[in-house]
Amino acid sequence: MRNKRIWWLLVLLVLIAGVYYWRMTYAFEVRVFETTKGWGYQIEQGGKPFIHQPIIPGIVGERGFATAEQAQKAGDLVLEKIKHRQFPPSLTAEELKSIGVEIP
Repeated sequence: MRNKRIWWLLVLLVLIAGVYYWRMTYAFEVRVFETTKGWGYQIEQGGKPFIHQPIIPGIVGERGFATAEQAQKAGDLVLEKIKHRQFPPSLTAEELKSIGVEIP
């Protein structure tokens, strides 16, 4: 009976450790931040920077997003591309326009 309890405890500990390892290794998160040029986003993997994007990608000049909401939506679009293994996870002008970014 005691061996059975120890076995189940070990199984539980291994499962908890596995979930923690997966979360720290593979979990992605989008964070927005303010810059002197507007807003940007950062995609983190396991709490570490994976993509740091302080300006609007794919446009002429170095302009940040006008709002935190635009930066969040752009980061979410890029994250979806990463989750669907679409590399590089670039944003098109049409995708930027769809989230309200004005393209010059």
